[in-house]
Amino acid sequence: ADWQYEKLTAEYVLDPVNRKFLEESNPWALHGMSERLLEAVDRGLWEHPEETTLDALRQAYLETEGDLEGD
Repeated sequence: ADWQYEKLTAEYVLDPVNRKFLEESNPWALHGMSERLLEAVDRGLWEHPEETTLDALRQAYLETEGDLEGD
């Protein structure tokens, strides 16, 4: 259900405390979560994401990708 994707995104990718932890301990996991959540949108599994959530998720994906390429 869409609410599950929203909640997962809010708690794991967009929450500042959890995001900082993932950035420091496993940035690949954070990037992978962002990528899979965006894939869920593309595949129609997450049917109606909130536009602000989707924008923030895309931004998080791009930021993590840049961080990983910088390593």
